[in-house]
Amino acid sequence: MKFSSVPTATMEQREALQAVQTPRPGDADAIPGSGQPPGSPNVVRVPSFAPWAPGTLIQSTSSYPRPGEMFTAQSCTVAFSFSNAEGRYFAVTAGHCGKEGDLVWPTNAATAQDFSHEAGRFIYSGLYSAGAPDIDVAIIEITDPERYMDLVGQPIEAGIAEQLAHSPGRICKTGGTTGYTCGQFQQAGRVQIITTGADNTRETKGDIAAVCASKGDSGGPVFQDVNGRATIIGVVSGTEAGRSGEECFEGMDNPRLMSYSNVEQTMQVLNSVVPDAQWELKYW
Repeated sequence: MKFSSVPTATMEQREALQAVQTPRPGDADAIPGSGQPPGSPNVVRVPSFAPWAPGTLIQSTSSYPRPGEMFTAQSCTVAFSFSNAEGRYFAVTAGHCGKEGDLVWPTNAATAQDFSHEAGRFIYSGLYSAGAPDIDVAIIEITDPERYMDLVGQPIEAGIAEQLAHSPGRICKTGGTTGYTCGQFQQAGRVQIITTGADNTRETKGDIAAVCASKGDSGGPVFQDVNGRATIIGVVSGTEAGRSGEECFEGMDNPRLMSYSNVEQTMQVLNSVVPDAQWELKYW
């Protein structure tokens, strides 16, 4: 009998992921325009099915690595995933994490066999694709939803802000390098310069928060607490140039700033690329 060398999830890991892949039982459905029930002013867009939890770790390459070949993989984090009406699966990350056609691998891939069959493929980048709107958001099609993917922390449900009662104040993010960090919202719609491959730069816009982040956190989910539940309000884009080596902590003087594509920008890209995405609107 042959055993695969590809890492697999434990039973506990599978059960934890399965528990958050569909909307939570008991949440009230929200009907747009129908009014809101007492005490529940927040409407959240929940994927009908989410194969990868927020904070899933990925690496990408432009081609299939050959045995013995030295190659460089781009490491990033996934904000959330969802399905469409055809039963295909997709994930959202930062636009600078890959170009159309780039291959997506688990970060636990190590052997030639691990790199023989990808877990997904970039189908759109808001920075690189034709007609891109200069939004730092990308869409991945998940081609192997059964592949075990490493994750930052424990799996949590993917709830994307649709209509929230309160503007961002204290927000948090999850990323593959610095993990779970929090800080204060600073400003919306700031122009930011993204450094892409070969030190090329692109100008885009995003919101700014005093939250610690670093390379590898790109694409991770930005959260706002809604009645004790992490609700996604954006996708990590970058951090201040030249300060990556500095100490960073919540509440510090002269805080290091993180930029992120907000939920409106994220949904603009998503709705254009996958217009038949399947959601359930819920009151949280």
